[in-house]
Amino acid sequence: MHGTGYLDHAEPEIRDFLGATRRVLFFPWALRDLDGYAAKVRERLGRMDFDVDSVHEAPDPVRAVEDAEAVFVGGGNTFRLLKTMYEKDLLVPLRRRVRDGMPYVGSSAGSNVAGATIRSTNDMPIVEPPSAPLWGSFPSA
Repeated sequence: MHGTGYLDHAEPEIRDFLGATRRVLFFPWALRDLDGYAAKVRERLGRMDFDVDSVHEAPDPVRAVEDAEAVFVGGGNTFRLLKTMYEKDLLVPLRRRVRDGMPYVGSSAGSNVAGATIRSTNDMPIVEPPSAPLWGSFPSA
């Protein structure tokens, strides 16, 4: 949000929503610099007393989702994010975990992919995810 620091405007809601959660799995694929983005999120969520693992560093991303306490899916380009989530076969396990009650926090593109469609995004289609013709996200589990 313009005029504030990264996630400052949402800190009370994030803290409230995640409650007793201590470890958050971060999805950085909406931006190109995965390591830099993960470091930024680790620093910011760390100030909220959350430990952050980045799924792009996990030896088995599906297992990381299956074991996560909560996820935070970051903002950037919705098409890049969705394409990579498809490539890593993470949409079905993520949807299943969220339906089972795992907390999901999405920022911008991370919010877009949590919906029934990404048609409302104003992002440029810099890559084409498999569902681009329908622009649907989160396939059925």
